[in-house]
Amino acid sequence: MNPLRRLLLGTGRLPDELRAELESDGIVLLAEGLAGTITYRHYRAPGRRSSFRKEGTSGAIALSTHRLVVWAGRMKQIDLPRTGESLASIEVTVASPGRVCFGYDAGRYRPDHSGTVEVRLRTDRAAELVELIRPKD
Repeated sequence: MNPLRRLLLGTGRLPDELRAELESDGIVLLAEGLAGTITYRHYRAPGRRSSFRKEGTSGAIALSTHRLVVWAGRMKQIDLPRTGESLASIEVTVASPGRVCFGYDAGRYRPDHSGTVEVRLRTDRAAELVELIRPKD
C-alpha cells in the first residue's frame, strides 16, 4: 500500500483484538488493506452534518461463521451476526466488477445518527463475498 495513503487513510487492517475474536469464531473470508470510499447522504450525527459527502478510505471485510464485520474509515462500520434480521437490514451488492458495496441506514445501529451510509471497497472477491453473505434460496 502507498505510504502516503496509509498515513492519510489508515492501513485498512482489523485491530488485533477484533481479529482474534473473529479467528476464534472461524474466519470464512478476510480481505484487508482494501481501497474504497464511504458516502454519506442526508447524514446527521453529533457534531457532523452533510447532505452529501464522499471520502476515500482504506478498509477490511471479515466474514466469520457467526459475524460480518466491515472496517473502514478507521472504525467499525458494520458488525452484525450472520443470522437473523440484522443482516437483512443492509444492502450488499457488487457495485461494479471488483467492487462491493455495503449500504445501510445509520440510525438503525446508532440512535443519535440518521441518513444513509454506503461503504464501497475494491476486492477481487466481491462476487464471492456477496454470494457468501446472501446465499441463493
